[in-house]
Amino acid sequence: MTKAETQFKEVATRVDVDELELEILDYWEQEKIFAKSLEQTKDKKLFTFYDGPPYATGKPHYGHILQSAIKDTVLRYKTMRGWHVPRRVGWDTHGLPVEVLVEKELGLKTKKDIEKYGIEAFNKKCREAVFRYIDEFTATLQRLGRWADYEHGYATLDLDYMESEWWVFKELWDKKLVYKDFRSTPYCIRCATPLSNFETGMGYKERTDQAVYVKLPVSPTSLPAELRGADQSPSLLIWTTTPWTLPGNVAVAMNPDISYVSVGYEGEELIVAQDLVEKIFGQETPVPRQWSSKELKELRYEPLYENEARAAADQKKVSRVVEAEFVNTEEGTGLVHIAPAFGSDDHELAKQQGLPVLRTVDTNGAFTVDPWVGKNLWEVNTLVIQDLADRGLLFKQEKYQHSYPHCWRCDEPLIYYALDSWFVKVSEIKGRMLAQNEKINWIPEHIKQGRFAKGIESAPDWAVSRNRFWSVPMPIWECQACDERVCVGSIEEVKKLSGQKEITDLHRPYVDELTWACASCQGTMKRIPEVLDVWFDSGSMPYAQWHYPFENKKIAEAGMPADLIVESIEMTRAWFYTLHVLAVALKDKPAFSNVIGSGIIFGDDGNKLSKKLKNYPEVEGTIAKYGADTIRLFFLASTLGEPYVFSEKELRQVQRKVYMTLWNVYSFFTRYATIAGWQPADGKKAKGSKPKMHLLDSWILVRLKQLEHEVIENADAYKIDVATRAFTSFIDDLSNWYVRRSRERFQVASRSGQPETDAAFSTMYEVLVRVAKLLAPFAPFIAEEIYRNLTGEQSVHLTTLADAPALSDEEQEQLREMAAAREIVSEALALRAKEGIKVRQPLAKLVVAGEAVSDELAEIICDEVNVKEVSFAKELPVVDQVVSSEDSSIRVALDTNITEELKEEGIARDIIRQGQILRREAGYELNDRITLVAKTNDATLEKVLETQRIAISDALQADEIVQDGSTDASVDFEVAGHKLHLGVRK
Repeated sequence: MTKAETQFKEVATRVDVDELELEILDYWEQEKIFAKSLEQTKDKKLFTFYDGPPYATGKPHYGHILQSAIKDTVLRYKTMRGWHVPRRVGWDTHGLPVEVLVEKELGLKTKKDIEKYGIEAFNKKCREAVFRYIDEFTATLQRLGRWADYEHGYATLDLDYMESEWWVFKELWDKKLVYKDFRSTPYCIRCATPLSNFETGMGYKERTDQAVYVKLPVSPTSLPAELRGADQSPSLLIWTTTPWTLPGNVAVAMNPDISYVSVGYEGEELIVAQDLVEKIFGQETPVPRQWSSKELKELRYEPLYENEARAAADQKKVSRVVEAEFVNTEEGTGLVHIAPAFGSDDHELAKQQGLPVLRTVDTNGAFTVDPWVGKNLWEVNTLVIQDLADRGLLFKQEKYQHSYPHCWRCDEPLIYYALDSWFVKVSEIKGRMLAQNEKINWIPEHIKQGRFAKGIESAPDWAVSRNRFWSVPMPIWECQACDERVCVGSIEEVKKLSGQKEITDLHRPYVDELTWACASCQGTMKRIPEVLDVWFDSGSMPYAQWHYPFENKKIAEAGMPADLIVESIEMTRAWFYTLHVLAVALKDKPAFSNVIGSGIIFGDDGNKLSKKLKNYPEVEGTIAKYGADTIRLFFLASTLGEPYVFSEKELRQVQRKVYMTLWNVYSFFTRYATIAGWQPADGKKAKGSKPKMHLLDSWILVRLKQLEHEVIENADAYKIDVATRAFTSFIDDLSNWYVRRSRERFQVASRSGQPETDAAFSTMYEVLVRVAKLLAPFAPFIAEEIYRNLTGEQSVHLTTLADAPALSDEEQEQLREMAAAREIVSEALALRAKEGIKVRQPLAKLVVAGEAVSDELAEIICDEVNVKEVSFAKELPVVDQVVSSEDSSIRVALDTNITEELKEEGIARDIIRQGQILRREAGYELNDRITLVAKTNDATLEKVLETQRIAISDALQADEIVQDGSTDASVDFEVAGHKLHLGVRK
């Protein structure tokens, strides 16, 4: 029979996924499918998405791939659900990430080196660096299948963007939410700039420091009267992991709720918290005295170091004991060394107690006081310890491993450092921030009241100024002669004040050159040197991307709050947080309505993915090897918010079990449909009268309906991981149950030349088309290939996804019955394996204890288990030839007595299997008729070939079985201990 033309092409079982996906990308571009999807939804309800702008200073990594997979999937899905979803990309261009990169390239090591190099020249290099990889970055995202408007993206260095950011800051200023304060904040001495609390939280690492216990001799004149005149005064025992801060010590803190005692140890009397005596001294020690809080507060001690900073301080306020609630007995001695210049709690305590702040190091971490002037503070650590030991003030030292903050970009350990900084008064709007958080749908849900709410509750005011160069300059001008300050919120305002006719760049140093006369005293108004925190850039994105409020006011406000944002869970206290701070402060509403926080990616070695560790393959090579669809499905199916483990082994599993399984089903269908000449009459069903539907057909359609409901219900709720995982089990059911059980129907229908008489074709066609539509947002390439080939329509991504109703009771029962039948099959096959009886060997009977199934299901069970009969009984029979399973909820028994007739059938099946292998080796088409050559001298096989002739001929499409002749393929093999020569020819 000749092949009839169909509207779709036959596809091979093997597919070059890279070639296929590149062809589809080219098709999308040529046909402008993304633009058409936007055009056809332009009158629909707007769905707003804020894209967290990445840096294009390097190639994209798997974190970008993960985020892009989630973003693109949701946005494609929303489009197919009938929303208008514009997608604009943006690029982060400012801040330490860029500065550190350029510093390394220029060989600059400090902030002073940059100033020597020149701010203008340095910032020019930064501008050149930020778009270095934009083409590669964009190409990788497009290769992943991510649709977006790449041509009209925004950048945080754009003049319009920076002007809107100034407007945001001015709004905060006018609301009295900005202030300047001298405060000890997280600080990087390499970058010479303060950091915010959430930046600090991004860089914690395990670190081992030298912890020291130091003796501070009490001044005899401050002792209680009864202790004065003793041969030796007691000492306060303090503990610190930062010995370099000891030259800046001004006080010792105690907690009045803690009991303190003197401990006699090796001829000395040391004052510590009573609860820590055993931990510190490690043995029973005499406790000659209990100290009251009042007595401790009267004590003064000999200063550890005399230096220029200390000499300039009020001597009455230093070297004394003060109260502090933060002191505890979890570690240390219960007495805390206070250096207000180098600790947040210390600095706040200094304000309360009137303590001086001794800054013994400069902004680059170099000591400014004797005897270590010019030395780096980390080097001074060792020198201080040795000095204390030489002077007899070191009680003991020990290694101390702890989680310590490091700079989130240069990776150097941070310190706390007291300096003037500008702050956003988060403390004033915390209540409103918590209230607006209640309106946000968080995925995973636990983030809402967990990390995010707790982060708001504990957040200090936002240190928003940076003592750096490549960022948005703070729009504050100060008079050099009086206290006058002016905050500007637009370029026009600066032009008016400064008299500058044209301003084309707001970066340093150009903006620093804009001055004017003070309105109060005619002094010179100069811009303060600080720039804004780069997270202020990204937090301002909802306004600045549209140059709001100067332009696009309606567009910007229509998208406030955003319907969705997606980034790593690490952004909970970074971008998510800054968006929320600014939205609540400016608009008194949340910045976003729905947010997905994905997990952090680890390698299969247990470490975070790292270029340094080289524990992951290159992104581009992985996409080419496995395909974008496979990578998307791999990441999308991982539980949101939980750690991801990137493993090529697991990636191969997804490719094999999900992608290739679906492809093989698709290939199987196109092959048989092409051979049979089947085609859909109107793109939906087979031509002619509707054929009778088999039980398997109705079951797979119900199963598909269940899948559609599950996917749409979860995707509507942004539970993309749950929605994605639903495809895996369905595709397995489709391939390993429906197609496998229906294979013979396809073969028979194809050979008969009347495929329209069997519902298998129309059912399979409907399933594949509907699955392609449902899968399109998740795996857009294979979905496009299947849908376009089968329907001839332009693109699956121009179709819509309707609501999917839940299953009826009748449909649920149908699934339950099929599940029960499959469990019976599973148990029976397990019994076969246990008894060592291969499945090709027919058996007489299977008995099932429990509820009976329909005749159609019983027929399927018989065929799967390869038994002549299945029966149902309340109890399993107990006879010699029956084995039974006791371990399952469904109990089955097999009659294992193999009669001569059953044995012959088993041999025939082995011959059929070998013949099918030979047909494939000879390259025959499915409907090719053949001659089977079967030669043997064995009487048993001769009998089988005679008694089973019809069964063997039908299965192998053989017109005759002969003993001799030429063959296209042949084999000598042994079946059931008997030798047989088998061959095939057309």
